[in-house]
Amino acid sequence: MISFELNRHLEIDEEFQGINLTEFAVVLEAEINNDEIVDRFIRSKNLSYDSLRDCVKKEPGIGYLRQAFNIEKISISDFRKLNKEKTRQFLLDFSNEPDWGNDKDEFKTLLNRYLEIHQQFGDDNYFYVLSKDWFSPDDKKLLIPESWCYTYYFIIVSIDRENNVLTIMEWTYD
Repeated sequence: MISFELNRHLEIDEEFQGINLTEFAVVLEAEINNDEIVDRFIRSKNLSYDSLRDCVKKEPGIGYLRQAFNIEKISISDFRKLNKEKTRQFLLDFSNEPDWGNDKDEFKTLLNRYLEIHQQFGDDNYFYVLSKDWFSPDDKKLLIPESWCYTYYFIIVSIDRENNVLTIMEWTYD
């Protein structure tokens, strides 16, 4: 048995880009590996509802963009497992992509704000990264039209086994 209890929710926005960060206490009744924890989390209402932005939860009928991944189609094997430093490097490499245009400064500001949070994660944390860019536009693992509307969309799930905490960070630009 495993359950997730909401600890905190934080929304960091810079123009039309943002990070939606939600932290959960992980309650385990048996020893479960990290892959199984993440797999169960991505299929739970904790991802599909508790991790949503506050405005979406308050006004679900407004038509805000949903998450870009089809949760019933993705699996743990779609994620890249990274350590703390490689996750930081993934974000830095993403920020140095050549085709940003005028939006790069906003992403850099967002990234700098996130890196302050990232430093607080333990060096032994495990990170699972999933980006819409890793799929073809018509892949069944992406929701349409949501995935088309996002310039970028990726999620990072961090697991802190020492403190039994799971943090999901949804990065979006719409």
